[in-house]
Amino acid sequence: MEKCISRRKLVMKQCLRRNNRWIRVLACMAVVLCMPGLFCACGKKAGNSDLGDYHKYLGDYYYDCSISAMVFETPEGEEEPGILYRQVTDLDALSKSCPIPICFFFYSGMHADVYGLFACMEQVAEQYHDKVLIVTIDALAEKDLSAAYKIEALPEAIVIRDNRQKARFEGQNRGEWTAQELADWIVTEVTN
Repeated sequence: MEKCISRRKLVMKQCLRRNNRWIRVLACMAVVLCMPGLFCACGKKAGNSDLGDYHKYLGDYYYDCSISAMVFETPEGEEEPGILYRQVTDLDALSKSCPIPICFFFYSGMHADVYGLFACMEQVAEQYHDKVLIVTIDALAEKDLSAAYKIEALPEAIVIRDNRQKARFEGQNRGEWTAQELADWIVTEVTN
Protein backbone atom coordinates (compact mmCIF):
# COMPACT_ATOMS: atom_id res chain seq x y z
CA MET A 1 0.00 0.00 0.00
CA GLU A 2 2.80 2.47 0.94
CA LYS A 3 4.71 1.65 -2.26
CA CYS A 4 1.58 2.37 -4.27
CA ILE A 5 1.11 5.75 -2.56
CA SER A 6 4.80 6.63 -3.02
CA ARG A 7 4.58 5.71 -6.70
CA ARG A 8 1.47 7.89 -7.11
CA LYS A 9 3.25 10.83 -5.46
CA LEU A 10 6.24 10.38 -7.78
CA VAL A 11 4.00 10.25 -10.85
CA MET A 12 2.12 13.35 -9.66
CA LYS A 13 5.39 15.26 -9.16
CA GLN A 14 6.55 14.29 -12.65
CA CYS A 15 3.25 15.44 -14.13
CA LEU A 16 3.47 18.76 -12.27
CA ARG A 17 7.02 19.32 -13.53
CA ARG A 18 5.89 18.58 -17.08
CA ASN A 19 2.92 20.93 -16.68
CA ASN A 20 5.14 23.68 -15.23
CA ARG A 21 7.48 23.34 -18.19
CA TRP A 22 4.59 23.65 -20.64
CA ILE A 23 3.17 26.62 -18.74
CA ARG A 24 6.55 28.38 -19.01
CA VAL A 25 6.74 27.59 -22.72
CA LEU A 26 3.19 28.87 -23.22
CA ALA A 27 3.95 32.01 -21.20
CA CYS A 28 6.99 32.65 -23.38
CA MET A 29 4.89 32.15 -26.50
CA ALA A 30 2.27 34.55 -25.16
CA VAL A 31 4.91 37.22 -24.61
CA VAL A 32 6.17 36.75 -28.15
CA LEU A 33 2.69 36.92 -29.65
CA CYS A 34 1.53 39.86 -27.54
CA MET A 35 4.54 42.04 -28.20
CA PRO A 36 5.31 41.88 -31.93
CA GLY A 37 7.70 44.83 -31.79
CA LEU A 38 10.12 43.02 -29.50
CA PHE A 39 11.75 41.06 -32.29
CA CYS A 40 12.40 43.90 -34.72
CA ALA A 41 15.98 44.38 -35.82
CA CYS A 42 16.19 47.91 -34.36
CA GLY A 43 19.98 47.90 -34.72
CA LYS A 44 20.43 45.28 -31.99
CA LYS A 45 22.88 42.47 -32.39
CA ALA A 46 21.48 38.97 -32.62
CA GLY A 47 22.75 37.92 -29.23
CA ASN A 48 25.10 38.59 -26.40
CA SER A 49 27.81 36.14 -27.44
CA ASP A 50 30.00 39.11 -28.40
CA LEU A 51 30.25 40.17 -24.76
CA GLY A 52 33.05 37.85 -23.75
CA ASP A 53 33.63 34.22 -23.00
CA TYR A 54 31.28 33.91 -20.03
CA HIS A 55 29.15 31.63 -22.22
CA LYS A 56 31.46 28.77 -21.30
CA TYR A 57 29.72 28.75 -17.90
CA LEU A 58 26.34 28.24 -19.53
CA GLY A 59 25.14 24.77 -20.43
CA ASP A 60 22.41 23.50 -22.68
CA TYR A 61 19.03 25.07 -23.23
CA TYR A 62 17.01 23.97 -20.24
CA TYR A 63 13.72 25.47 -19.11
CA ASP A 64 13.30 23.52 -15.91
CA CYS A 65 16.55 23.82 -13.97
CA SER A 66 17.05 25.60 -10.68
CA ILE A 67 19.64 28.13 -11.97
CA SER A 68 19.39 29.38 -15.52
CA ALA A 69 20.39 32.41 -17.54
CA MET A 70 18.05 34.24 -19.90
CA VAL A 71 20.14 34.71 -23.04
CA PHE A 72 19.20 36.57 -26.21
CA GLU A 73 20.22 34.19 -28.98
CA THR A 74 19.06 32.87 -32.29
CA PRO A 75 18.05 29.23 -31.85
CA GLU A 76 19.45 26.75 -34.34
CA GLY A 77 17.21 26.57 -37.38
CA GLU A 78 15.50 29.89 -36.61
CA GLU A 79 15.95 33.28 -38.20
CA GLU A 80 14.92 35.57 -35.35
CA PRO A 81 16.68 35.82 -31.98
CA GLY A 82 14.76 35.51 -28.74
CA ILE A 83 15.15 34.72 -25.06
CA LEU A 84 16.31 31.20 -24.33
CA TYR A 85 17.02 29.67 -20.94
CA ARG A 86 20.44 28.08 -20.55
CA GLN A 87 21.51 26.15 -17.49
CA VAL A 88 24.23 27.89 -15.44
CA THR A 89 27.00 25.36 -14.88
CA ASP A 90 29.26 27.51 -12.64
CA LEU A 91 27.56 30.50 -11.04
CA ASP A 92 30.68 31.69 -9.19
CA ALA A 93 32.84 31.70 -12.34
CA LEU A 94 30.02 33.34 -14.29
CA SER A 95 29.79 36.11 -11.68
CA LYS A 96 33.53 36.73 -11.88
CA SER A 97 33.86 36.69 -15.68
CA CYS A 98 30.68 38.33 -16.95
CA PRO A 99 31.54 41.74 -18.46
CA ILE A 100 28.05 43.11 -17.82
CA PRO A 101 26.06 43.24 -14.56
CA ILE A 102 24.14 40.13 -13.56
CA CYS A 103 20.73 40.26 -11.96
CA PHE A 104 20.07 37.28 -9.70
CA PHE A 105 16.30 36.83 -9.72
CA PHE A 106 15.33 34.61 -6.78
CA TYR A 107 11.84 33.21 -7.19
CA SER A 108 9.47 30.49 -6.07
CA GLY A 109 7.28 28.53 -8.45
CA MET A 110 4.56 28.80 -5.81
CA HIS A 111 4.38 32.61 -6.12
CA ALA A 112 0.97 33.66 -7.45
CA ASP A 113 2.30 35.75 -10.36
CA VAL A 114 5.53 33.94 -11.18
CA TYR A 115 4.70 33.82 -14.92
CA GLY A 116 3.97 37.54 -15.04
CA LEU A 117 7.29 38.17 -13.30
CA PHE A 118 9.11 35.92 -15.77
CA ALA A 119 7.48 37.72 -18.71
CA CYS A 120 8.79 41.07 -17.43
CA MET A 121 12.24 39.61 -16.75
CA GLU A 122 12.34 38.18 -20.28
CA GLN A 123 11.44 41.57 -21.71
CA VAL A 124 14.31 43.19 -19.78
CA ALA A 125 16.68 40.37 -20.78
CA GLU A 126 15.85 40.93 -24.43
CA GLN A 127 15.78 44.71 -24.59
CA TYR A 128 18.91 45.12 -22.44
CA HIS A 129 20.80 41.94 -23.39
CA ASP A 130 23.99 43.95 -23.83
CA LYS A 131 23.60 45.64 -20.41
CA VAL A 132 22.45 42.86 -18.04
CA LEU A 133 22.34 39.09 -17.79
CA ILE A 134 19.28 37.85 -15.91
CA VAL A 135 19.95 34.68 -13.91
CA THR A 136 16.87 33.00 -12.45
CA ILE A 137 17.34 31.05 -9.24
CA ASP A 138 14.70 28.78 -7.73
CA ALA A 139 15.16 29.78 -4.09
CA LEU A 140 13.45 26.67 -2.74
CA ALA A 141 15.66 24.31 -4.74
CA GLU A 142 18.83 26.34 -4.06
CA LYS A 143 18.52 26.77 -0.29
CA ASP A 144 22.26 27.16 0.35
CA LEU A 145 22.55 29.90 -2.26
CA SER A 146 19.43 31.61 -0.89
CA ALA A 147 20.93 31.50 2.61
CA ALA A 148 24.26 32.85 1.34
CA TYR A 149 22.48 35.87 -0.16
CA LYS A 150 20.19 36.22 2.89
CA ILE A 151 16.98 35.84 0.92
CA GLU A 152 14.11 36.33 3.36
CA ALA A 153 11.12 36.80 1.06
CA LEU A 154 10.36 35.95 -2.55
CA PRO A 155 10.68 37.14 -5.19
CA GLU A 156 13.85 39.14 -4.72
CA ALA A 157 16.43 40.54 -7.14
CA ILE A 158 20.09 41.33 -6.60
CA VAL A 159 22.29 43.15 -9.09
CA ILE A 160 25.88 41.89 -9.13
CA ARG A 161 28.61 43.95 -10.81
CA ASP A 162 32.29 42.97 -10.79
CA ASN A 163 31.41 39.98 -8.58
CA ARG A 164 29.99 42.27 -5.85
CA GLN A 165 26.46 43.05 -4.80
CA LYS A 166 25.58 46.50 -6.16
CA ALA A 167 21.86 46.76 -5.38
CA ARG A 168 19.03 44.74 -3.91
CA PHE A 169 15.28 44.81 -4.58
CA GLU A 170 13.67 43.70 -1.33
CA GLY A 171 10.03 43.21 -2.19
CA GLN A 172 8.89 42.74 1.41
CA ASN A 173 10.18 46.22 2.33
CA ARG A 174 8.50 47.97 -0.60
CA GLY A 175 4.84 47.35 0.22
CA GLU A 176 2.85 46.75 -2.94
CA TRP A 177 4.75 46.65 -6.21
CA THR A 178 4.25 45.28 -9.71
CA ALA A 179 6.35 43.14 -12.01
CA GLN A 180 6.85 46.18 -14.22
CA GLU A 181 8.20 48.18 -11.25
CA LEU A 182 10.73 45.40 -10.62
CA ALA A 183 11.72 45.42 -14.30
CA ASP A 184 12.10 49.22 -14.22
CA TRP A 185 14.26 48.96 -11.08
CA ILE A 186 16.59 46.46 -12.82
CA VAL A 187 16.93 48.71 -15.87
CA THR A 188 17.71 51.74 -13.68
CA GLU A 189 20.33 49.82 -11.68
CA VAL A 190 22.18 48.41 -14.70
CA THR A 191 22.11 51.54 -16.84
CA ASN A 192 23.43 53.92 -14.14
